Amino acid sequence: MNNVCIREFGVLFPDSSKIIESLGSRVISKSAWEWLLKEAAGTEQHKPLVRPIKRFGNTGLQVLNYVGVITTPCGWQIEIVPKIDKYSVKSDDRVEQEREAEQSRTKLIQMLTTVGIIKFRHFNHASLKVFNKPLPEVLIQQFLNDVRQLIKRGIRNDYVAVREEASYLKGRLNIAAQIRQPIDRRHLFQIEYDEFLPDRAENRLIHSALIKVTKISKNATNKRLASELLFVFNEIPLSLNYSLDFSHWLGNDRSIVHYQAVKPWCELILNGQSPFSLAGPQQGLSFLFPMNVLFEKYVAVVLRNQLEPSFILKEQAASKYLVEEHKDKLMFQLKPDLLISSAKKPEEHHAILDCKWKLIKPHKRDENYGISSGDMYQLYVYGQKYLGGKGYMFLIYPETDEFTKPLEVFDFDGQLKLWVVPFKWVDDEGNGRVDLTGTPVWEWLKKQS
Repeated sequence: MNNVCIREFGVLFPDSSKIIESLGSRVISKSAWEWLLKEAAGTEQHKPLVRPIKRFGNTGLQVLNYVGVITTPCGWQIEIVPKIDKYSVKSDDRVEQEREAEQSRTKLIQMLTTVGIIKFRHFNHASLKVFNKPLPEVLIQQFLNDVRQLIKRGIRNDYVAVREEASYLKGRLNIAAQIRQPIDRRHLFQIEYDEFLPDRAENRLIHSALIKVTKISKNATNKRLASELLFVFNEIPLSLNYSLDFSHWLGNDRSIVHYQAVKPWCELILNGQSPFSLAGPQQGLSFLFPMNVLFEKYVAVVLRNQLEPSFILKEQAASKYLVEEHKDKLMFQLKPDLLISSAKKPEEHHAILDCKWKLIKPHKRDENYGISSGDMYQLYVYGQKYLGGKGYMFLIYPETDEFTKPLEVFDFDGQLKLWVVPFKWVDDEGNGRVDLTGTPVWEWLKKQS
């Protein structure tokens, strides 16, 4: 399997193209390129993953704002990492590329872990050295470590119904089967009994995931550990129906509480989490996340931890409409990303926040700082409908080397104000944080409480 790493909005070229490769431009085989063009170009159900584009005199496929891993049937594994800071680094310095990929990979894992899509235990700065591997190998390593911890705490057995023919009585005699015995075999017994075996849904799924990992991993350490763990599960059959076995995975059984850390990994490895209906046999990990949605959910989790207990944070509020009366019908629903309300009086809205996974230009006032006019109009409408034209609103963009503090306040009409603020990936305590430095909202919210 061939691995390549590319950032959001990078361009993939077929192997006949003559380009200098970087995180923004990668070359893949023609078969992988053509498959991606065909299967990821979008359908009625799914937005496109790629779009054709002309660059450097060649036709390429530009990856859109999805992150994760996609595996092609011909054996290419394409890792897509977030574009955290620089829009384009035209550098063929491999060390610089690897450093940037490692930083982006770290932030992606941080978001996935915080949101709860995956459970990456012991995530801290001391463990960041593991992220110099491709994303699939990072996830495989954590899965194997969790399986190893599970084995140390013990593989759980369950009673399994066994039917067999034996020369002795054990358990229950299957009378119907015994009556049908041929004359020459009536000296044998058709018996049924329950045997305490590790053949249960959870163990079958883990065994299947380990088998898949040994096939897709290219890292020698991961392959060696997977082989060692497989020895423990050797007598356990593989899962023949993933969906059925996942539905039988017991979540409230105290005897298997230590299995819960492994379940998300099994779901990821066996099922994938791709929003696309990609054809062909998938021999590796395939999972993709829309970056806009992931960033919004990540900010929501972090902001909820910042809020005072007297306030609640609601995601995707949908109680207001642009047109409230049209032939006895509400029309054009308004759904801000985040809405801060009073815990005592949820109908009292205090602030609106919208998350934008874009890079802002804080030094280019003549270009409106790179802020979309549509975003500003949208926030103004939200302020009128949800705040009654009076209050605080925020546009949250990811922090970059240039964008480290809030822009000056945008005053709509004296009573409705908007701040453009950075989301800090790492604050003084090592956590993510919405930076409200220079805005009065925190002090104001405390007064309201």
